[in-house]
Amino acid sequence: MMVRLVRIAALIWCAALMIGPHAASADHGLPLRTEGWSPLTTALVFGGLALLAGMLVVVIVALLTRRNS
Repeated sequence: MMVRLVRIAALIWCAALMIGPHAASADHGLPLRTEGWSPLTTALVFGGLALLAGMLVVVIVALLTRRNS
């Protein structure tokens, strides 16, 4: 049990060291950064994906629960 806790602590420590202060500048590449989507586009795309996922769940449930006649 103690070995597991030490391993988890070491993993967290290594991850924290890898992030470091240089990670704050990762998203600030001026000429390389692209402009994001508009809020309306984002809402339409993710709303459509949510609808598609819901339809897929309904189809899977309908196929798994149909009765053989």
